[in-house]
Amino acid sequence: MAADEEQELHDRPLWTAECSFRGSQYRYLGHQSGVVGYVKVKLLSAKNLSRQDYSLLSLGVGGRLGLGSGPEISPYMCFSVGSRSHSTSAVRGSCNPSWKKESFSVPLRKGDFEDGAPVILGVEGKETQTIVESVMPSTIKGDKSLGVGAVDVTNVVLGDADLVDTWISLSHGGSVHVLVGYEPHGIEPAKGDVVALEAFARNEGNLVLGKDDPLKVLDSAGNYLHCSYRMGGGRLGAVKVHRNSVFVIERLNFLDGIWSLAMKPSDAVLSTKYGNKAAKLARPYVSYAGELAKPAYYSGRLVVATVKTSVNATIQGAQAAAGAAVGAKSPTKL
Repeated sequence: MAADEEQELHDRPLWTAECSFRGSQYRYLGHQSGVVGYVKVKLLSAKNLSRQDYSLLSLGVGGRLGLGSGPEISPYMCFSVGSRSHSTSAVRGSCNPSWKKESFSVPLRKGDFEDGAPVILGVEGKETQTIVESVMPSTIKGDKSLGVGAVDVTNVVLGDADLVDTWISLSHGGSVHVLVGYEPHGIEPAKGDVVALEAFARNEGNLVLGKDDPLKVLDSAGNYLHCSYRMGGGRLGAVKVHRNSVFVIERLNFLDGIWSLAMKPSDAVLSTKYGNKAAKLARPYVSYAGELAKPAYYSGRLVVATVKTSVNATIQGAQAAAGAAVGAKSPTKL
């Protein structure tokens, strides 16, 4: 399953037996479900918006009768990050609109950015058409653009800043006031995990740490992780990274520990000179036996989860029964 999952991913960290569980593929590569995190945006206001495109119905009598857009703009904003976008609500009749409750998140997806490329939040102001404008063949098709703009939010995504409060200038004039934050997605890195850099954190000019190198989390303090990695020549190096910069690729659990402990005697034998020779001869059979053992191993994990669920259900049922009994003895007075 891990091998099949890895083939579908955009991010493929450098594989090392040292960082994987018993020399297999990294097992936690898919926990983010294709989403690195969420760029969180709060739209506050815009000012000095102006239109460049006019429909025929906006001119003369049509404008006065309300068939086309009047002198005031009815704007809304369309924000985008990579391949995903979000459109806000419209404010009727204002070139200087404000939004009281316009907060949303745009997913930052894996594969949308090249390694080391900045994360850009794009915005396009648009003006809604009237019903008559939308059906008349002689008018501009689609909502009219009020201009486009963009802001680099890489520092927020990397964790260098908690929040960005900025005005984004639009190409047709005017600007948009936004607050921008970021929330990572996936398993929270913990001590003992093996992690890898997200695409936006990979720097080709970094001579210390390779952009695809796996890192082992030694400790954490707040939003920062103290990690070790294998340097050239085999030595271990250490580096501090922000939690936003990495994602989990391997994590050991309780059953993994039991499995490794059970395999230690055979590992000791196979590590000897004669054990290596025997392993080469028996490799096809050992591999086949390992494949047969996997269903039992994963079934064991399922059984443990089922028992935990049953115990929790029993406790909750007992609590509910006790509550019902107390309620029967002490009826509520109206």
